[in-house]
Amino acid sequence: MNNYTIELYGWTLDVKAKSINLEQVEQINTLKNDAGAQELSQIKFDIEDTIVSDDTWDVLRVSKPFWYLDKTIFVVKDSQNIEVNRFELSSVIHHEEFGTSETGVDYVLIPGVEFDHILFSVDELKGGICVYQTESNQVPQVSDFSVLDGSIEGPDSEWEFIDSLFFKGNKLEITSYLDSDCKSSEVVIYSN
Repeated sequence: MNNYTIELYGWTLDVKAKSINLEQVEQINTLKNDAGAQELSQIKFDIEDTIVSDDTWDVLRVSKPFWYLDKTIFVVKDSQNIEVNRFELSSVIHHEEFGTSETGVDYVLIPGVEFDHILFSVDELKGGICVYQTESNQVPQVSDFSVLDGSIEGPDSEWEFIDSLFFKGNKLEITSYLDSDCKSSEVVIYSN
């Protein structure tokens, strides 16, 4: 058995959501006005320091590869860190083709359903995404992999991401994250 590393490159979806009360909504609006900010993303770190200082994003916290078929690249490396294979997400089959009933996770962030006010932060990062490890007797081929998609639905937007990666039917876990640059950041409050 040989060890292999699977590195993903492309875009990362980094999302956090927290339930907040009306007093916290007012605090955020005061921060925005005091700073003269047009967008909440301009005061993102002030909001995080004030409203989520304990780092409790209780509704959701996801950092996963975006579901970009031709912009998500899989690089397979051997134990000597030599690239032995490369392919795009568009070449990988969906895991349901294995006849499984497994589905990816779907988050719905609609205010008034479970929470009256939701603080939502989304960053889009570009570059390295994450790393998986696996063992195999042969060099992993694109046909050995399958993926499940996941989604986040908000009142005015939806995001799709790779929820799970499988190698020969076995789910792989992310072992580490790669370096990337933040390309966009958005912070919004969804209120009932």
